[in-house]
Amino acid sequence: MKTFETNFIEVDKMKYEIRKKDWGYAIFDENGKMISPEWFDLILSSGLLKGESPYYIAKKNEKWAVFDDKGKQITEWLNGIYLDGLFGLADGKSNLYIANKDNKEAIFDVNGKQISQLFDKIYPYGLVRGQSKYYLAEKSGKKAIFDIDGNMITPQWFSEISLYGLVLGESNLYVVRKDGKDAIFDIDGNRISDLFDWIYEYGLVRGQSNFYIAEKDGKQAIFDKDGNQISDWFEQIWKDGLVEGKSDYFVVYNSGKCAIYHKSGQKVSDDFPMVNTVHVSKITFNDNLGIAEIEMLDKTKRIIDFNPVYPYKKEEFLDYTKLLNI
Repeated sequence: MKTFETNFIEVDKMKYEIRKKDWGYAIFDENGKMISPEWFDLILSSGLLKGESPYYIAKKNEKWAVFDDKGKQITEWLNGIYLDGLFGLADGKSNLYIANKDNKEAIFDVNGKQISQLFDKIYPYGLVRGQSKYYLAEKSGKKAIFDIDGNMITPQWFSEISLYGLVLGESNLYVVRKDGKDAIFDIDGNRISDLFDWIYEYGLVRGQSNFYIAEKDGKQAIFDKDGNQISDWFEQIWKDGLVEGKSDYFVVYNSGKCAIYHKSGQKVSDDFPMVNTVHVSKITFNDNLGIAEIEMLDKTKRIIDFNPVYPYKKEEFLDYTKLLNI
């Protein structure tokens, strides 16, 4: 933060600065005019300073309130404003924020209207950050997803619900955990997967592809959006390639060695050793050339050859090459 003695900050055409004195903080414009109505114990104003929002949050006597750049108090003084909610109203991501009321949390709009019921906790993602019209709430140790109108989207309360997918605006799907098992649900509350020990959100849930990795009894396999198993069970499957929607191929690890497989389940490379699987940074595939580049965390790279699987039969390929006089 700027102090009173320092020069005016100019970042992203910033029009305001925070000045500090022994008795508190205040906001001044570029002409030196104080725009906050008084000096406060603390001011949180990253959105205002960056030109992303006309609002800021002030603290006084252990209470919090939202003000605009004209000095108008937008909300009543509240027991607490969820600081991550700054990614909403005060950061220009939406006109909403999460505040504490009666030792519970609720979502409020810029006019101070409460638009959600009271919960033990509301996670500051999705609706408040402008990522979707959904948010994740917690009550009595259970979680559920609600929409902007207050409708409960999940068919029931679950012990855990992933933010990825529906809440973050990536897809109409989400992963829930109940009785120690994971499952994928759609926006209508239908379970679209079997129960597994673990489901990774990469791929289908995050809107990257039609595939996801599930884990059962310490082994992993790839499934498609319809629940069809498209790979065998392996000790480890990397998300790079097929699951992330960047290739038709993926790398697996089993019994001390790795191999490349095609989405059809066909093994397309010889086995190759992997010294330390946790040190793999990323894997990229050139589907046409049949080359996989494995980059490690130390930036060293390995090139692995594989046999591409073409989307047509050999006879069709020969007929095509004759047509082109190859």
